[in-house]
Amino acid sequence: MIALHVIAAILFLGPATVANSQFHVRAYDAHNGNTQAAGSAKTLFKISQSYGMLSLIVPLLGIAIMLLDWSFYKSEGQFHAAIALSVITWALLLFVIFPRQKKMMGALGLLESDEQAAKSYEIANWDKAKSQLSMFGGIWSLLWVIIAILMFI
Repeated sequence: MIALHVIAAILFLGPATVANSQFHVRAYDAHNGNTQAAGSAKTLFKISQSYGMLSLIVPLLGIAIMLLDWSFYKSEGQFHAAIALSVITWALLLFVIFPRQKKMMGALGLLESDEQAAKSYEIANWDKAKSQLSMFGGIWSLLWVIIAILMFI
């Protein structure tokens, strides 16, 4: 079960972290007229969304591991802290990063036609939007590094 937990972290958090760290750069370039960047932004958006959702498996496996050997893990505070941080990290992804990425995609006109038509997407200050998404993506990545350190203490 621990091996599955580690493999899931590598397979799902790695690509999601890379996609989150690069998406805003490519979306910004696409906004500035780079058509190749628009394709990259669309791909990174899909990777971020799909692997980000699959990354939920990582904390769920962690909770399952704790429950299987509760007598050992109940007194190990670092694991409790890691699970609490992973819930916060995943919430950051769902409620902050994903909506901002979607807003950028909509402003670029790169969403699927039904999503694009459902709402008007506008970004008044692209520099600010890029900086904020960079900051939240960096926080998301840093939290996963802290969680990984807590797992090995």
